[in-house]
Amino acid sequence: MKIAVLFGGTSTEHVISLRTGAFICRTLVSMGHQVKPILITRDAKWVIPNEYRLFLPEGVPTDPDSYQKEFEKKNGVQAEAFSGLDCDIVFLGLHGALGEDGRMQGFLSVLGIPYTGSAVEASAIAMDKIRANRLFRSVGMNVAPFWEIGKNDFQSGPKLLDSSELEFPLFLKPVEGGSSYHTFRIDRREDLKPKLEEFFKHQDRAILQKFLSGTEVSCGVWERKVSGKLVRMALPPTEIIPGGEFFDLESKYKPGLSQEITPARLPESVFSKVQNQAIAAHQALGCEGYSRTDFILVDGEPFVLETNTLPGMTETSLVPQQAKAAGIPIEEIYRSLIDLGLERAGKIPVGSN
Repeated sequence: MKIAVLFGGTSTEHVISLRTGAFICRTLVSMGHQVKPILITRDAKWVIPNEYRLFLPEGVPTDPDSYQKEFEKKNGVQAEAFSGLDCDIVFLGLHGALGEDGRMQGFLSVLGIPYTGSAVEASAIAMDKIRANRLFRSVGMNVAPFWEIGKNDFQSGPKLLDSSELEFPLFLKPVEGGSSYHTFRIDRREDLKPKLEEFFKHQDRAILQKFLSGTEVSCGVWERKVSGKLVRMALPPTEIIPGGEFFDLESKYKPGLSQEITPARLPESVFSKVQNQAIAAHQALGCEGYSRTDFILVDGEPFVLETNTLPGMTETSLVPQQAKAAGIPIEEIYRSLIDLGLERAGKIPVGSN
């Protein structure tokens, strides 16, 4: 098949997406597909190679500008406005805003181009932590107490900052975003206002969420068709031991700083409970293909933190780790993602040929 892989993007997770995109491209090539890597720049331009061939910069990307120049040089093209795609399906390797929040999904749907992963509504709700938490709570899932504050509200001096409702310590996080960018732990009330002032230089909406002490785990969910029926499977959860005070950006991506243990060292009953809750989150949001939900375990009870509709897909990302622990080749997961994306668009899945 001719598969276009979109990676990069305008979000703060641009560099992480570069790694995900490269891993997806190489895996698809190993499966025998024709692959066209398409880089979306940080200013929303598209670098679309003319041919289906895998010309990627060498090494681990750290500087987006240098990566873009090298990518353009290798492929003999320049960044430009979107001019169309000629492919059988788009494999989404984007993270964060624009790629994971439903906008790219809507754009591709309007163009009639099949794509992998969840559709518009599930992507949009999952990316919005306020809406997602309200949804999780409405279906009976455990959620830590949370509060919303907007940039305009903060500038007008909200009463929330002095409210006895707020319980410290708490986390300050963007309502939309991932990879723990612009995420802070606030231990004292007097530290909240200055941290919000810094936060709102980069973000427009914040979620304040009570800190819960416990074990952090993450669990992927994989969907596939078996004998014509959709089957959802929870992968073995991963236990996360942060190197810092929480699983922040540095802990996630600096080698050796945190420990990720797959399968998680949990009693069988708790292990199953996490898997069941991951499926419940996937279903509540209406996710498709795959997802990964993060939890905090408090006295054996999982409290949902967030669900990722386009989880990381690098060599060391959690879903590939979990698939390996379950004895599932990553190629099998990719194959089912492609089939489901084609079927949703009214195309004939590869597995049906």
